[in-house]
Amino acid sequence: MSATSCFRPARRLRQLAVLAAGSLFAVSASALSPNLLVAHSLQYDVYRGDTELGDGKIELKPAGTPDCWYYSQEAFPKSWLRWLSGDILEQSHVCVLEGRMRPIAYRFNRSGVGASKENFSLRFDWSKREVTWQNGNVQPLTDEVVDRLSLQLVLRDWLLSEQAASGKEPEGEKEVIFADRKKLDSYVFQVKAHEEVKVPAGTFRTTRLDRIDNKNRRSQFWLSPEHGYIVIKAEQQKDDDPVLKLLLKKMPAATPAPAETPVEKK
Repeated sequence: MSATSCFRPARRLRQLAVLAAGSLFAVSASALSPNLLVAHSLQYDVYRGDTELGDGKIELKPAGTPDCWYYSQEAFPKSWLRWLSGDILEQSHVCVLEGRMRPIAYRFNRSGVGASKENFSLRFDWSKREVTWQNGNVQPLTDEVVDRLSLQLVLRDWLLSEQAASGKEPEGEKEVIFADRKKLDSYVFQVKAHEEVKVPAGTFRTTRLDRIDNKNRRSQFWLSPEHGYIVIKAEQQKDDDPVLKLLLKKMPAATPAPAETPVEKK
């Protein structure tokens, strides 16, 4: 088996960490759900097919200045993968600025084989409307652009806002516009179902989002409306590769709350 094929599980682990971050658009501060920016820490099991790859963590915590937060994802591969992949930290620094939730800085850092080719960082300058990559590349910013991790917060805010406004389970689709490793990119997600799923943390009623813009890459996310649309389960598959799965281990005592308006089931 080649070094490249040995490395594929670690690469898939990183890709799921990226995509478990869902989508969409920056919104005004007045529209931000009061249940969005609530500190929490969540633990996950990560599998490739039936093989456990390691543990994952998603955390939101205050950044120490008013209206600013650190949102992070970490991955801790099992010992047989750690020498090759290393631990992974992905972090977004976001603030509410000029009436909008804005990414300020982003970084992806991995130890292990080939890490130098993957690690990168971003700086967002909203006064100049520019995003700057670590290599010096600069591109103009529009209100729709987020980083590839903070887009998870914007997706959750969209679902919470829809839930509060209609009193019903959200429907529809949204485009994702984000700064990736080398350029601006985009995804499209759609609410596909409202269904129960069972994970190590228990059984939850969820809203399922599917990525619909790429037939060769299946990405699905199950989010809990009773807990502020946190990720309960996620799956990703490229072509006929084994499915990569993210499963919530345990529901902590403190999690984001649902929208205040009761949800009308359909």
